[in-house]
Amino acid sequence: MKQAIRMSALCFLASLPLPSFSAAILDQVTIDTTPLAGVSGFLAFDLLGGSPFQGNVATISMFATTGTLGATSPSGDVTGTLAAPPVVLTASTFFNEYLQAIAFGSGLTTFELSLTSNFMAGSTPDTFSFFLLDSTMAPFATSDPGGSNALFIIDLSDSPVPQVFTSASASATVVPASTALPEPRSSVLLLLGCVVLGARRVARR
Repeated sequence: MKQAIRMSALCFLASLPLPSFSAAILDQVTIDTTPLAGVSGFLAFDLLGGSPFQGNVATISMFATTGTLGATSPSGDVTGTLAAPPVVLTASTFFNEYLQAIAFGSGLTTFELSLTSNFMAGSTPDTFSFFLLDSTMAPFATSDPGGSNALFIIDLSDSPVPQVFTSASASATVVPASTALPEPRSSVLLLLGCVVLGARRVARR
């Protein structure tokens, strides 16, 4: 009887839901716009929803620039401003963009970019891309082989890797700051330990 009660308790504990873990990417981005000093244009942060939408989130924080910021023009699921970061873009629709007017400075624009990496096998991944645009909103030319003239692109597949392109107008570096899974909570570890120990005791009896 006691053994049956123990087994029932162990089965109950084992059936409790565990927290889901999703990978997160944190990149330190540096853009050198010295060749564009004094030119008016735009910074364009784009998060495109894949097929089907996988709900990834791009968060832009720790923003600093030698340029002078102007008006903003968000499209899609976007909150926040670069003047008071963070800016958060969510791939709940196909086109999500944060457009920031700027008079480019002679020096660096830097920010931290945090991306979730939800991905379903066999699907088209969500994609984050960054552009420098002129005053007519046309992108400055880059070596982007896709022809969109992005300065860098990150496909949020199962192995996200930044693709950084060259340009005569600016240079970019994207350095991974961390790629890690959240650590399990201590209560979850304790629960798993109790289940294992209890199962061993029952097996010995």
